Amino acid sequence: MAVEEERWSYMPHDLLSKIADELELMDFLSFRCVCKDWHIASSKVSHEDKSSKCEPWFLVYEGEGSQCSLLSSKHKRYISHIPELEGAECLASCEGWLLLFREGSLFFFCPFSKAKIDLPNCPIGEVTDHVAAFSSAPTGQNCTVVVLNCLSNFELQLFMICRGEKAWTRHSYEGFNFITMRTALFYEGDEFHFLDGEYGLVSFRSKSSEWKRYYVTRSTAPSPNAVVLKYRISENFFQHHNNNGEVTFLEANDSISTVGTTVQRDTGNYDLLIGNESIKAPKESESRHFKGVWIKPKYCYVPPDQTW
Repeated sequence: MAVEEERWSYMPHDLLSKIADELELMDFLSFRCVCKDWHIASSKVSHEDKSSKCEPWFLVYEGEGSQCSLLSSKHKRYISHIPELEGAECLASCEGWLLLFREGSLFFFCPFSKAKIDLPNCPIGEVTDHVAAFSSAPTGQNCTVVVLNCLSNFELQLFMICRGEKAWTRHSYEGFNFITMRTALFYEGDEFHFLDGEYGLVSFRSKSSEWKRYYVTRSTAPSPNAVVLKYRISENFFQHHNNNGEVTFLEANDSISTVGTTVQRDTGNYDLLIGNESIKAPKESESRHFKGVWIKPKYCYVPPDQTW
């Protein structure tokens, strides 16, 4: 028996890495726990769940305590304890990374690898109506983070920081009657989009600090001067899944606020933007409030010496 265990333990690392690369995400995480050699063979790679076909998973937690539930795209439910989520507010989700705010700090966190990257000098003291987005994984050299909120009905405030910088820059946009922004995303190039959940869209270019305001309409024959978005918007993604019984976390008097993500489609197809949502309970004083986030099922590897 000991000989058999030794043979499994001392398989070539190249072979172990190839085996690990073909596993579904949760099997990959179990694979890493078998023994030291298997852990080492799979530790320096980022692993994406191939069975999900680009569909996001749903992570839900209450904010008090570290227990959370994770629902896969195949409707398998996993229970986990993630201390980093206790008391945290999620502001954005992209490529398997979450942007979290907790106790006056902003940091990136991957729930699957438990990798964490702190952002310096957080510019906000609390989360109110803030939305955020980042341009790429925080391990990339060109990652840019933006955090936006409404200072008033006529002024937007945005904080921005780029990879390697220590200080945030502040930008403002005023002169219009804004509705509170509900969803943010990185669009393309250096452009970020902010949507109010109705028909308003504000764009911001990180290199030129240029703002623009648009009115979103659905049209099969857009005018020559129209800007055609390269994504389609789903504002009620969670509510649709909840009503269909695919997400079964809520009871009759529960409320939830969810953070969306962008689901990339194959070339030639529009990406899917899952918007942020807020579902209130009929009797809020007696309800449990949950926090949820749609996340790409990806194990994100971070070198031990990785910093912002």
